Amino acid sequence: MYLLWTIAAALAFTLGAAFTKTSEGMTRPGPTLLLFLFFAAGAAFQALAMREAEMGVAYLFSLGLEVVMAFVLGRLFFAESVSWWKLAGVAGIVAGILLMHLGDLSRKGRPGEPPAVGQARGEGGGWRQQERPAEAVSSLGGGS
Repeated sequence: MYLLWTIAAALAFTLGAAFTKTSEGMTRPGPTLLLFLFFAAGAAFQALAMREAEMGVAYLFSLGLEVVMAFVLGRLFFAESVSWWKLAGVAGIVAGILLMHLGDLSRKGRPGEPPAVGQARGEGGGWRQQERPAEAVSSLGGGS
């Protein structure tokens, strides 16, 4: 389900960017209202996606997909230029998204594998997320 929310977030953010362009510096009320609505929807969808995925993977996937969609939208609707350099940049972003997902998938379900950054060994031998700094301090008897 996280993938669906992430795609919805990227699409909403991309449409928000398109309305940012058509708002002409927020001087046109209709597109200005729509840019805020689409950015708010994108943030809501992104929050739903992050319930089920690591922040780094979900956020970068959404941003990367947004870049690709904005590139295509810019070409189709705003007649923006396309060059080999721009295409190479988009390909690099797509490759980065794939590498992040492959790295995330290859780590899941392997007992005994060293933890990723931000994880620690939990009870029963499995891996769990580390405590946040504030939780760690309060569990030691310090902090608020």
